[in-house]
Amino acid sequence: MCDRSVIIAILLPFLLVTGLAPETDGETVPFQRVEDFSSFKDGSFPEGWKSRGGEGSAVYVVRSNQEAYLEANAENSAVAIAKEFAYELSEYPYLKWQWRVFKLPKGGDERFKETNDSAAAIYVIFEGFLRPNTIKYVWSASLPLATTTESPHDSKTKIVVLRNQHSPLEEWVPETVNVHDDYRRLFKGEPKQVQAIGLMSDSDNTRSKAIAHYKGITVSMHK
Repeated sequence: MCDRSVIIAILLPFLLVTGLAPETDGETVPFQRVEDFSSFKDGSFPEGWKSRGGEGSAVYVVRSNQEAYLEANAENSAVAIAKEFAYELSEYPYLKWQWRVFKLPKGGDERFKETNDSAAAIYVIFEGFLRPNTIKYVWSASLPLATTTESPHDSKTKIVVLRNQHSPLEEWVPETVNVHDDYRRLFKGEPKQVQAIGLMSDSDNTRSKAIAHYKGITVSMHK
């Protein structure tokens, strides 16, 4: 059994937690690009993203034939990847990306350890040591839209269901979330600095398969 919160905690020592925001030449720009995957070779693992023991390359691969995106193909596995990206939510409260799901983990339900698999997930990881506050936005295999719960492994990881089994599959779906508002609602306080963005498609607990694509991850001042 693989604890997702432990995975994220293991990733953090690999990240350069500098407390520095992305470079903007002294100006506040409307958005910052976290990743668009366009600068990587087709079939490669994206440089700058980290996983425990380098396991990420077995699950995640860049596709860049006609468009650039990250493909996740998780078969009975749970591998998270993360990229250092330090910024202040007060400046960039919105997180935007696109994702599409081809296969849901059969029986996935994020509320329980035995079924805690998600077709796709994007993490916002905040400043902290070993058990940082984390928001996990998921494409669930079973939970109702807008469900909020917490990781069965760690109460400091809050889960928000954006899409589920009734959402359109095999087509790109754009997302915009107000991370600042979600943090205040879920943690009842003001957020610390964001330190990293993580991704995970997993299927180990349900012993099934999850396939998803990710692209166009940005943080923005405006909705």
